[in-house]
Amino acid sequence: MEQFNDLYSRSDKEIIRQIGEKIKTARLNENITQSELQRITGVHTKTIGEAEAGKNVTLGTLVAILRGLEMLDLLNELLREESISPIMMAKYRGKAPQRASGKV
Repeated sequence: MEQFNDLYSRSDKEIIRQIGEKIKTARLNENITQSELQRITGVHTKTIGEAEAGKNVTLGTLVAILRGLEMLDLLNELLREESISPIMMAKYRGKAPQRASGKV
């Protein structure tokens, strides 16, 4: 759990920079040039370079790059099926809420 908490102590910019570093390292470890990754993903080399440099890129771009590097498994936890608690289901009469009320 310490690693999880450590993320909260970092700025968004720092996390994005580290993701970019990981993408670049993975690409280089696979001996793939940015041009080859562009051919695989359809993402322009300039955008790949921006992602690797820790610049903001779209989620679609990130997913395309991760797919091209065969790293989509990193998204497993994020995409894990979430269920609504039985108490919340009872409260909403079996229908999942569509938005948060903001009330605790």
